[in-house]
Amino acid sequence: MADVAATAPNRAGSLLRAALGPLVFALVIVVIWKAAVTVFAVPPYIMPPPEATLAAFEANFGKIGLSVALTLRNAAAGLVVAFLVAIGLAALFVNSQKATHAVLPIVIGLRTAPVLAIAPILIMVFGRGIGTAIVVVVIVSFFPIMVNAMKGFSSTRKNALELMHVLGASRVQLFLKVRFPFALPFIFAGLRSAATSAILSAMLAEWLSGAPGLGSLILDAASYRKNDLLWAAVVVSMLLAYLIFSATTLVEKRLTSWRS
Repeated sequence: MADVAATAPNRAGSLLRAALGPLVFALVIVVIWKAAVTVFAVPPYIMPPPEATLAAFEANFGKIGLSVALTLRNAAAGLVVAFLVAIGLAALFVNSQKATHAVLPIVIGLRTAPVLAIAPILIMVFGRGIGTAIVVVVIVSFFPIMVNAMKGFSSTRKNALELMHVLGASRVQLFLKVRFPFALPFIFAGLRSAATSAILSAMLAEWLSGAPGLGSLILDAASYRKNDLLWAAVVVSMLLAYLIFSATTLVEKRLTSWRS
């Protein structure tokens, strides 16, 4: 019990120290923002001061909150699909050279296709809703997860593989009990990049298709010259991407703590 009681303050202190850095950085950014607007006399229609942006956020809290929820839904759904597709393709490529030579060039070609160029096709096929947003998120997000997963699956320790072969493990057991756990740090490295890209790609899909979310909110604010609301939505999107990145890092530490 004494150990548990001693551990709790340590965890609270660690969380406080982890939050202090981003808060200080955000404060510095706000001070620089305010100083730049004041010193250079930047017009409000280009860059409003921080207090005007905060006022717009408070005045449109419900609208921004709904947009955040919709964008998060689209990004999360697309990221789940991207993760499953990436892990499946990485496992296939690691276990089959023929599949690598046959399918990998197609995957690379799909990834290099500009989303803006194929957006009209996606909208015609999947409609102006969550379907297009999910597909855009998958196209943008799956590749870094797949590449890192392939690297992780290929870096499994040989002695662990040999031991599983001696024990008569099947390919599925070998993948689930050895390759996948050893590849988790690599997978999370790709997932951190993909998670932040998922928010931006979901906003891009909303912008292109007109589906509700942060992307369409920013577009509407720009169209109606509501610059304070536009900047408030942009700042919220940046904070959202940072929070998702931090959450992914926290989950990684939880799931890979056994390695240390």
